[in-house]
Amino acid sequence: MNIRHAVFFCALSALCSGNTGLVSAKRNIYTGPEGGTGIINCHISLVGNVKFFCKDECKAEDILIKTEDVRAQSGRYSSEYKNDSNDGVGILAVTIRNLTKSDAGRYRCGLGKTLVPVLYWDFEVRVSDDALLSGNSGFIHSDIEGEDITYPCSYTVYGSHKFFCKDECKKQEDILVETDGNRAQSGRYTIEYKQGSLFGLYLTIRQATKSDTGRYRCGYGRALSPDSFRKFTIIVIDDSNPNRPVQPFSTADPSASVPTTQSSVSLEASDQLTASSEVSGHFWPLAVCVSLVVVFLLAVILLLLYIWKTRRNFNSNRGDMFPVIYKELSPASTCEDSTYNSGRN
Repeated sequence: MNIRHAVFFCALSALCSGNTGLVSAKRNIYTGPEGGTGIINCHISLVGNVKFFCKDECKAEDILIKTEDVRAQSGRYSSEYKNDSNDGVGILAVTIRNLTKSDAGRYRCGLGKTLVPVLYWDFEVRVSDDALLSGNSGFIHSDIEGEDITYPCSYTVYGSHKFFCKDECKKQEDILVETDGNRAQSGRYTIEYKQGSLFGLYLTIRQATKSDTGRYRCGYGRALSPDSFRKFTIIVIDDSNPNRPVQPFSTADPSASVPTTQSSVSLEASDQLTASSEVSGHFWPLAVCVSLVVVFLLAVILLLLYIWKTRRNFNSNRGDMFPVIYKELSPASTCEDSTYNSGRN
């Protein structure tokens, strides 16, 4: 293995390590106002018939809903399963009404009734009394300070002039980017039109800070007199420990106390909610990296075997050349004849 192979292997190993963002999945964090109603759509494949919604470690007391019905409700919590897609993906919509500060925490929703959930979706909820959330009754996806964030300028009608601004866009200083081209950048802010993409126009804020929290507008036309635009809110939150490990869900039997729904199902002792290897964003990238390392090692081994075999064949063929050289020598060359013969003896 030469130095190039070693460098490539080290680089591949670094990419597969847990210290990079290539393996760890981006966390889903949502912020809602006190007293509001938050709805989360859990996108999961069409497998299993038992739907669950739980909090924290999903112990018996943490299970909010578990049912075989399409719809279920337990106090302030409800769920509805929708299977209208043709791409093999369904939506389990879970709702929390009259949000309170105590609703903040980690949640999981999904399908399955075996020892390990078949499919699930993890997310975090934060509840705030920030004035920015006034007038908004639902959840807003939140970004972590220091990340690069991208938002689509959806539901807009294409125009040649494009803009991205903050607040009400009534003043020139509110305009972050404005351009007639397909891409423009100003400091940490970028606007880009991607022809053929789903939404067309996309906005990016690099190294987001808490000061980026606010209301924004994007669209086509002039920023101060837009032809078509979208309004949205960005919330950037502080996370003192963004890389904290995700604690495994408890393997305790949740059948002891399950919230009653209109048609709750009876849970067997083995019907427990535990976390498998983090399938949603952790296991598969790691498996791909491990597979790449294995393939690389096999390629190196095969290369070494090929080099060894080639050298062996070359040495064998070189040995066979000497009799031919001997026959082509002149009979008068008695010195070479005696040397060759002595070599054979």
